[in-house]
Order: sequence, then structure tokens, then C-alpha cells
Amino acid sequence: MAVPELAATSPFVVLPAPRILPRLAGVGIVVLSLACMGFMARQAEKSAGLVANKGMLVVKRCEERGRSGGRYSSGTYDVCFGSFHADSGRVMRDGAWLRGWYVAGEKVRVYREGDRCQPVSWRFFWGRLAFFFAGLMMVAFGLMTTVVGHRAKTAVEIRASWEALRRTPAGPYVSWLLRTGGAGAAACAVLSLVWS
Repeated sequence: MAVPELAATSPFVVLPAPRILPRLAGVGIVVLSLACMGFMARQAEKSAGLVANKGMLVVKRCEERGRSGGRYSSGTYDVCFGSFHADSGRVMRDGAWLRGWYVAGEKVRVYREGDRCQPVSWRFFWGRLAFFFAGLMMVAFGLMTTVVGHRAKTAVEIRASWEALRRTPAGPYVSWLLRTGGAGAAACAVLSLVWS
């Protein structure tokens, strides 16, 4: 006779039969993750300064603004305004703005998108690259859901799904994607904290 307290902690979880809906959800996760990875790779490239519209923003004034909207977007953020001077010397624009707090007269290396400027810095480069690698881990999770055909909701189900995945030919590749994504995200996160 099984003891009820021990039955709930059994390491053996029987997964339900593969279904089409979780597999489609897995494909959706893979596609969405790849799109986010492409966006983050482009943003990291811009943060490294590999963009045409880069230059210097001379800060004139900074102010604190409140977020407007629903209950989840309350709080304040800092915005600085100044004049943008392109590296080519052809473009000079007053009224350019940048999020963050800087000292009046400070020159900040930026790239311009419309009136908004984004900083060109290695800290932002590594931060955005960390999100790229996090997307790679989501690709691995989406592939696991697609191959196994079951949406894992608890830690025990995730472990059982990974075990089922390892028995398939795709298992080593998905495991490699997960490890690469985790190691890359961790390394880039550390570099973004260390690099100023």
C-alpha cells in the first residue's frame, strides 16, 4: 500500500500523450524567440557604435518625468535634452533627448533614431547581448515543447520532459542550445555589470 505523502514526490512522472496544440505553441515560442534574438542582435550592434547616425549629445538640461498609464507603469524616469552633433558634421539637431541622468554640459556618445538618442557603450552592448543568449534558452525550451508534445508546467514535469527529449535524436542539440544560452547570458550579464 502506497503512502500518500510519498506518492506526490515520486521522481517518475508519466507524461501525457503528445498533442498538436503544445507542439504548435512550441513552434510559436521558437519563432518569437528567434525574432527577439534578431532584434537584440541589432540593438547590440547599434550599442557598439556600428551604425551610421552616431555622434555626440551635448546635455543642456535634465528632468524627472512620471510614467503615465495603468497601474503597472507608475514611477518616474530621467530624461536629458541637448543638441546632437553627428560625427560626419552634417547633422546638428537641437531638442534631441536621452533617457538617464547626466550633468549639464556633459558630452555623451550616442546614436540617433528620430529625436531620441541611445547611448553607445559597451555596458549596453553586453546587456543586450545577454538578452540575445536568454532568447537562445527560450528557443531550446520551445524545441523541447515541440519535440515532446507536452507543455510542462511544474519543475517535475520540466525534468520529465527533458528526460523524454534526451531519448530523441534532437536531445543533444537542444541541450547544447540550452547550455550555450545559459553560459552566454551569464557571461554577458557579468560583463555588462563590470564594464562601464
